[in-house]
Amino acid sequence: AEAALAILSSGARIDLVFLDNEPGIWNDTHRDVHPEPLSYDELWERTRDYASAVKKVAPDLLVAGPAEWGWPAYFHSAVDAKAGFMLRPDRRKHGDTPLIEWWLQQLAAHEKKTGQRLVDVLDLHFYPQAKGLGVGTDGNTDPETNALRIRSTRGLWDPRYADESWIKEPVRLIPRMRELVDANYPGTKLAIGEYNFGAERHLSGGLALAEALGRFGEQGLYAAWYWTYPPEGSPAVWAFRAYRDFDGK
Repeated sequence: AEAALAILSSGARIDLVFLDNEPGIWNDTHRDVHPEPLSYDELWERTRDYASAVKKVAPDLLVAGPAEWGWPAYFHSAVDAKAGFMLRPDRRKHGDTPLIEWWLQQLAAHEKKTGQRLVDVLDLHFYPQAKGLGVGTDGNTDPETNALRIRSTRGLWDPRYADESWIKEPVRLIPRMRELVDANYPGTKLAIGEYNFGAERHLSGGLALAEALGRFGEQGLYAAWYWTYPPEGSPAVWAFRAYRDFDGK
């Protein structure tokens, strides 16, 4: 954190900063420094403290969070995940309010009290969970999985599409995010900080990516970041080129 603030203080060109990454699984991905599961209260306290520090150094910088990893973390803390989602002890302690909804409410209450907006961008991650889709160059490429991969992009926007995985209900991520913001913290921008559909070297991966990029524009998403980058010359590269540099200029 001190290093990041030093970079900001140096005058380097930075437009947006994320409040870390996927806090709901810190006890797995960062278990050496955060072995215990993150709670509702700790997420809010860290958001408040670190966003305040960033805004003090660079008040015009956009701050994004909470950069949660996927479906369960939209609704529950890591404490709930460890105890069991049916029990959800942490969520019940907080009015049984889903995590992201509650987090936005804390931001709104803080701004009402202090006049300071701490977070400018609601950021959530999107990885389709259906079997065989893969991430990056991984993923099955049989006809059934290829069709499923392309269909899975409907989880970004379509209220009629029930996710074909253990989720088994519509994700409709971008409209869901917009509804959360409108109801709890109006004026917050929307971003998808990580996404990937797998099979980057196969045409189905390129088609899924092209569909997602089109939907990002159609749905008015502020920003999205692909995880991580597609291989040179792959269909996934050409999907990006279709939107970023179709004529080579």
